Amino acid sequence: MGETVFRVRTHPGDGVMTVALSGELDLAGVAELQQAIEQARALGDRLVVDLTDLEFIDSSGLRVLVALHNAAETQGFDYSILPGPPVVQRAFVLCGLDRTLRFVA
Repeated sequence: MGETVFRVRTHPGDGVMTVALSGELDLAGVAELQQAIEQARALGDRLVVDLTDLEFIDSSGLRVLVALHNAAETQGFDYSILPGPPVVQRAFVLCGLDRTLRFVA
């Protein structure tokens, strides 16, 4: 079984920057994700984090998304998260983050 590589792609569009994640997000990918989020925030009015192609997320990845939420609350910017597949969403549900973070359909 091969290792799934974590990837981050950023897509601009009409004041919205989308940060799309794929593969497995763990401690090894956190710095890349944080950098992508910072760059996307600098380039767009609104941020969307797309988890639809993510296969795994651990607590370090959850921490980055909680930090994004906290920054949005204190700094007043808009963000949303497109949910991942059930195995990814389960991590958010188990922590209660499905009710805290700004998930959209």
